[in-house]
Amino acid sequence: MTTRTHAPFPGRGTQWFAALALAAAGPAAVAGTPIDELAPADPAGQVEVSNTAGSVVVTGWARNEVEMTGELGEGTERLEFSSVGKLTRVKVVLPSRSSRAEDTDLVLKVPAGSSVAVNTVSADIRVQGLRGSQRLQSVSGELQTESAAEDVECKTVSGDVNVTGGGQRGLLTVTTVSGDATVSRVAGEVNGNTVSGNFTIAMGDTSRSRLRSTSGDLGFRGRLTSDARLDFESISGNVRLDLEGPVGAEFDVSSFNGDIRNCFGPKPVRTSEYAPGSELRFREGQGSARVRVKTLNGDIGVCNK
Repeated sequence: MTTRTHAPFPGRGTQWFAALALAAAGPAAVAGTPIDELAPADPAGQVEVSNTAGSVVVTGWARNEVEMTGELGEGTERLEFSSVGKLTRVKVVLPSRSSRAEDTDLVLKVPAGSSVAVNTVSADIRVQGLRGSQRLQSVSGELQTESAAEDVECKTVSGDVNVTGGGQRGLLTVTTVSGDATVSRVAGEVNGNTVSGNFTIAMGDTSRSRLRSTSGDLGFRGRLTSDARLDFESISGNVRLDLEGPVGAEFDVSSFNGDIRNCFGPKPVRTSEYAPGSELRFREGQGSARVRVKTLNGDIGVCNK
């Protein structure tokens, strides 16, 4: 059974002592038992979490401490937990010669200004209430997070990604292979890459957004700033743009073997008398924004909502 350490927020020297004491005490938790730990942490520090299977939930709070609860899966070798200076580390360690460990569920409360990096294999990740940057990565686990003004990066192979913002401008980067990605209430810049997963964005003002897919569909709903750059490209997926508010932009839209539907007025034209390709180039309004959409086999729709 683990013990819980309670202490006021100390100076750096005391943090080193606390970390050494944790190391000397051995594993932070015994396999199959509840986790209950508390350690001081820098209010704008870095938190790194590694878990293989199960779940990781990280919540920002107003205290300069890291609280960790949950349950260590049966068969797990140990749980490493330390907080030294600006860095807090949590790592679930599995036996090197066994793959029968049960899921480990980690629940962390960290200072809201922390930057967080979470890495899992099949464990789901959920992050909420943070102001710092985030780097979330999983193979098959689902990623769910809330974004603020700092950079957020999400990577997954087959897990879905769901990002909800509060309307603050920031940089969001999402990469998936077969997982679907859904982004809402964000602003600023979104960069995304997917192979076969669908990617849907609903955002406020966008200044720079770039999406790429192989066979996944791409969808965008939002407003363009006066100098925005929107660049979408797919091989066999469909692309749909629903632009909100007054639009002032130059459009460059083309598809080799797909239909182009435009709600602004101008019609697409054939690129060649002998080839199936079509293109659509026009200017709408007075702004200097630029919108580029290109597909090989997918259909394209451009509308003003």
